[in-house]
Amino acid sequence: MPSVQTAASDRRKFARLDIALTVAYAITDEAGNPSEYAEAISGDISAGGFRLMTPGPLPNGAILELEISMNGSEESIVHASGEVVWQQKINDQSYETGTVIKYIEEDDKKIFMGFVFDQMSRLVGGPSFNLH
Repeated sequence: MPSVQTAASDRRKFARLDIALTVAYAITDEAGNPSEYAEAISGDISAGGFRLMTPGPLPNGAILELEISMNGSEESIVHASGEVVWQQKINDQSYETGTVIKYIEEDDKKIFMGFVFDQMSRLVGGPSFNLH
């Protein structure tokens, strides 16, 4: 079951939702061209970003194109761009990667925020909220 975490430090502006979502990501070069997509699993999701478990290292400051699968279906993929703000090596095939959402279209933002709100509401027994 996912859990909601609130931050003790000032750098955390949003409550966190610990839930695993599939996130496809591509690193964009200086001209805005994306690399091949790789897959990661999310954790610590908030309105401002999330932690990814990536299969390889990513440099701080890297700009990522993101495809976030909200419910495992093509219709519920949210597109966004993000920036790598920190990374920690777990082992040779796994890295925790802190990612901040830098841009998201308004329609995708509504879907993403509605999903996060709905999941958090379920944990605390509040009403469901659906924006689609």
